[in-house]
Amino acid sequence: MDFNKISEHHILYIITAIAGFVIAVAVRFLCISSGYDAGTANLVFVTILGIEIVLYLVLMKTIINQVNKFMIRRKNKKDAKNTCAENVASSEESVHDRIVRERFEQSVTIFCEYTQKALGKYITDVELQKLNSYIELFAREQTFENIEPVQIPSRQISNNDLYHYGWNLWNHFKGRRQDQRQECVVSWLKTVFTNLSEVEFSTIKGKLTIFDVKSKLTIQKNIPDYLRFLKE
Repeated sequence: MDFNKISEHHILYIITAIAGFVIAVAVRFLCISSGYDAGTANLVFVTILGIEIVLYLVLMKTIINQVNKFMIRRKNKKDAKNTCAENVASSEESVHDRIVRERFEQSVTIFCEYTQKALGKYITDVELQKLNSYIELFAREQTFENIEPVQIPSRQISNNDLYHYGWNLWNHFKGRRQDQRQECVVSWLKTVFTNLSEVEFSTIKGKLTIFDVKSKLTIQKNIPDYLRFLKE
């Protein structure tokens, strides 16, 4: 016999059966001692065993039902707690996403306002609107496909001005972009401005911060501060 296969439940059943049998035998013995005949004593013995079995089954069913109810309540509380925690986390994430989105939109709006101040009087409203949309594409790190370049009057805005404008764009958004290389803004300048489409890539990159006393657009390391200064 493999005793390892005997579980705690089996031991409980055996103990209960022995206890019930002992009680039934004791009652039968009392019946015989009281003068009842063997047939009556045996009938009492069987009856007691039957009653014990019924009581045991009823008791076990009641205990199992109560345990199941307790486990269900416990599971429901745990699920409710987890759901609440997930809702809180989701709410916090939503608030965080909203803050990030609002800050991004504000950053784009600020640079578009700077663009209006810097280039607005040299280009048409249509060209300015196109330029603003290209600014947002740069900020979102989206690819440029089939875009219509912006024409800047070269007599009024020099290439050096556009280099400075490009550096200001790169510096303003570098903290919000994954790709922070200056090569990105060089490609943007060559794609967006017809004036720079034929200029060598290395030339533009090397002159992003070139000093020129004649430049109308200067290097601005903090666009929001620069705009506040203009309003004072």
